[in-house]
Amino acid sequence: MSVTANNTNSNFLPVEGEWEMIQVPFKASVAMEDGTAVSPEISSNDVTGYLGKMGTENATGSDFFGIIAEAITSSDDDYATAGKLKSVWVPTSRYSRAYFSPDTGSLAATDVFRTVEIGADSKSLNIDTAGKGARIVQFLNTGRGICTFDLPATETA
Repeated sequence: MSVTANNTNSNFLPVEGEWEMIQVPFKASVAMEDGTAVSPEISSNDVTGYLGKMGTENATGSDFFGIIAEAITSSDDDYATAGKLKSVWVPTSRYSRAYFSPDTGSLAATDVFRTVEIGADSKSLNIDTAGKGARIVQFLNTGRGICTFDLPATETA
């Protein structure tokens, strides 16, 4: 699987640790760039069997699952198909790390070890908002860092 030019500079990108690429079913008619964080879709307090864009944090059973490795666009033949299989990088260790870009604000060395929300776009971190989305573990520059997604998982009944 090749990495697009877009994803080498922004969005989430596996960088260190153990990651496994697997094929998983996605919900219908939702476009997303490669490097988007994905999680189980929840409807009426239950999973639907499909993945969609990650919310701002791990909550209500919709925990971080992985990083989509291929874009889904409205011009795809299977765009409107529920259950279409797409490649996703799934962390196999709590120490798996990924590059990220900030959604808001400028990253600083003092942000390391902060736990923050996933950006509203599901492709970045909202470094100015504390939350249960990801933990910043390394500062690279004001526009790029490394994070882990090893925060406590939630469960639904």
